[in-house]
Amino acid sequence: MLDLPTAWPVLSDGSTSLRRFSAEDAPAFAAMHRDTENVRWTASDASMDGARAAELIAGSIAHGWESGTYFRFAVEEERDGGQHVVGTLSLHEIFSTSGGGSASMGIKMLPSGRGTGCAGRAVELLCGYALGELGLEVLHWRTTSGNARSMALAKRCGFVLAAEIPGYGHFEGQVADGLVFSLSRAQFRNHMQGATTPPALDIQPVVPVLRSESVVLRALSMADAPQLVENCRNIEAVRWTTVPLNYTYEHAEIFISSITPDGWSTGKTLTFAVADPDTDHLLGVVDLQCGNPGTAAVGINFGPDARGTGAAAAAVRVLLDYAFNQLNLSYVHWSAMVPNWGSRKLAWKLGFSFEGEIRGDYNDRGTPADRWLLSLAATDPQTPQQPWAGPGSLSR
Repeated sequence: MLDLPTAWPVLSDGSTSLRRFSAEDAPAFAAMHRDTENVRWTASDASMDGARAAELIAGSIAHGWESGTYFRFAVEEERDGGQHVVGTLSLHEIFSTSGGGSASMGIKMLPSGRGTGCAGRAVELLCGYALGELGLEVLHWRTTSGNARSMALAKRCGFVLAAEIPGYGHFEGQVADGLVFSLSRAQFRNHMQGATTPPALDIQPVVPVLRSESVVLRALSMADAPQLVENCRNIEAVRWTTVPLNYTYEHAEIFISSITPDGWSTGKTLTFAVADPDTDHLLGVVDLQCGNPGTAAVGINFGPDARGTGAAAAAVRVLLDYAFNQLNLSYVHWSAMVPNWGSRKLAWKLGFSFEGEIRGDYNDRGTPADRWLLSLAATDPQTPQQPWAGPGSLSR
């Protein structure tokens, strides 16, 4: 059975420390529960105040330590000559046997603790204590499907995906599918032996906010997911873009929480949400696909309600200003599957010059299709440079 410590442990690697919560930590503990990301992905109490946090620290948290069934640690970092609480890490559902036992881990971080590597150091400290001094055999990590930050942290610390369970997670106060990762004593030993270099910092990219009078370009958030699903299921999006067929909320989750941040982290695809400046309602998505030095290609997908309003043209103009004047690109390219005249005419209005048509260069869901190519140089005027060669009105 589990031997309770004679003195409550303080775990430290010289930079990050884990210790028992005290009454003085109540404001920080309450702030963790109110944090937007923690409320979104866990069962955090968004209304928690310092008084309620103090009750928990003196009540259920203290009882967990005394009974040996629930160890909740404060995560501290040394900064500016002092120790600062930046998160909490727990060992709960502790099941001990004469031969070892198991437990689950849970984590909440304040914004000040994210992107610094602190979470990974804290998890490895607690894993070492649980699988070493406490003699447990296996640890579990529970998270919600789509929580890219939590999944990445578990994997960096050696946890392996064990199961996907319907309804085992939390997302924005609702039941969602959950993932369970596991880590055995042997797996942790191998993980630590393989850690010959310090882990990379979990640096989250900062998406700039770009504005004009009629649109705002900003980072996508999960609040945009319902409208994103509607936009991507529209018949025009399905016909002319490469969005997945039968686009679902899960597709949106992965795009917002994983694909888009990865694109910003690598610098390969810079994706913006295009929103109404008054309501912040999602109108569409634009991106810069940065394949070669000094150049990028524009990607665009707007919902039916935004088409014909000028929002797409306004958004691309803002994007071009960012590309040429902040990223210092020399050229921006535009491509469209033939015969997407709507896309080609928008590019024409913005000053893109038609360069040609390449047969079979577009992958139309597994079928070769022809592609139009257009280009715009940083020095080009952003007005029509050639007579309109397509159908419809000739007016500019």
